Amino acid sequence: MSRLLRFLPERLQDDLMHSRTLRGVCARGAAAVAGIVLGPQRQLRWFTRALEMSGSLEFHQKIASRLQQRGVFEKRTPWVETVRSSGRYREHFGRRSTLNRSVILKAPGADGEKGLLLMTFEYNWARLCLGLNEEELAWMAANFNFVFSASWSPTDYAVLGLVVASFPGTLFVQSCNYGERQLIEAFHPRLRCLETLPCDWISPGSHLPKPFAERSIDLLMVANWGRFKRHWEFFEILAQLPADLKVHLIGQPAEGRDSNFIRQLARQKGVPQQLTIHERLPIQEVAALQADARVSVIMSRREGCCVAAVESLMAGCALAMRDDAHVGPVEYINPQTGARLRPGHLAEDLQNLLQRAQQTEPRQWCLQNASGDTSWQKLNRLIREHELASSRPWTQDLAVPSWRPHPTFRHAEEQQRLRPIYHELHLKFPKVFAEDLAENSWK
Repeated sequence: MSRLLRFLPERLQDDLMHSRTLRGVCARGAAAVAGIVLGPQRQLRWFTRALEMSGSLEFHQKIASRLQQRGVFEKRTPWVETVRSSGRYREHFGRRSTLNRSVILKAPGADGEKGLLLMTFEYNWARLCLGLNEEELAWMAANFNFVFSASWSPTDYAVLGLVVASFPGTLFVQSCNYGERQLIEAFHPRLRCLETLPCDWISPGSHLPKPFAERSIDLLMVANWGRFKRHWEFFEILAQLPADLKVHLIGQPAEGRDSNFIRQLARQKGVPQQLTIHERLPIQEVAALQADARVSVIMSRREGCCVAAVESLMAGCALAMRDDAHVGPVEYINPQTGARLRPGHLAEDLQNLLQRAQQTEPRQWCLQNASGDTSWQKLNRLIREHELASSRPWTQDLAVPSWRPHPTFRHAEEQQRLRPIYHELHLKFPKVFAEDLAENSWK
């Protein structure tokens, strides 16, 4: 859809791109095309595209029912061909075939006790399913549970279909948006969504908040320079705010745009503040700036879970997001944590948040509701109860992961304890499990 709209004015492009009505029309159109094209691969491509455009539970249930009636989830080959023919992950597959941003949280044990492998980003799901043959997939399924953690909302339903066709039993999915949990579970009855989002795994010790009176940054935006982060609207808001505000932006190149592009865009929008722009900062420096900011701003209207949003809360920074954002952690904004900016009143609402930010308590709310500690407890309980209900033993809890910004081990001793299973998987499946995955899972 973005290619069709690219010649329209920027704001009109933006409104049409995020129109729920237009997305629904496109979903119905894609489903209609799927009904007339020939070949299972082409049909799956259009059906899954329809699911990605629709936010309707009823529509998802109808499409999923049609797919199940056709028996496509029992046939792995059409899903393999659909994913392989997609250009979505060509760059990722070209760079490497082994998993990254994935972590083993439990090793298999005696008497059929299963381990657990957590994989973030849909291209890693595909690497696992495409990199192993059916016998190898069966071995993995017999020895591991899986958590497939999405990177965007909607997730890639073609890869999700490949996952269902590749593994038996219950498959756990961590969605990027609470509103998509029902849709994912409607896709197939063996899919079960976690109670957490991928942004909910920040270690409390990773951010050391300053007292509010000592913070020197008024507004902070942590976002790559890509179009979907919508810096242009943030700059339009800044043009309506006092010129003496201290504003920092942290980002990295994306879509051919760098910090020079961002500076030029700010000038075009008439930003009166003296912006401080940081590019490619180490994560420790990002955390320090978040702990020094009064208000953190996220302007995306649609993306994944936006880890920077929960990092801001953990850093004690009030959070501002558009009220209509299809971004997971917008659900975490309340009077204690920040403000949902109303379209048409964005500058007014942000100014009001700046004035009352000292009265918010975002870190306290985050510690109780969206920290890595609470998320681990939820995941460990979910997997333990599932295993015991399946009459399998449970003698060892999951290791504790931490996102920095991708999953790794919080405790070095747990990483050391699990090193043998990493080594075993590398020896058995070297095309999928790199020798250094335990140390470099976060890359």
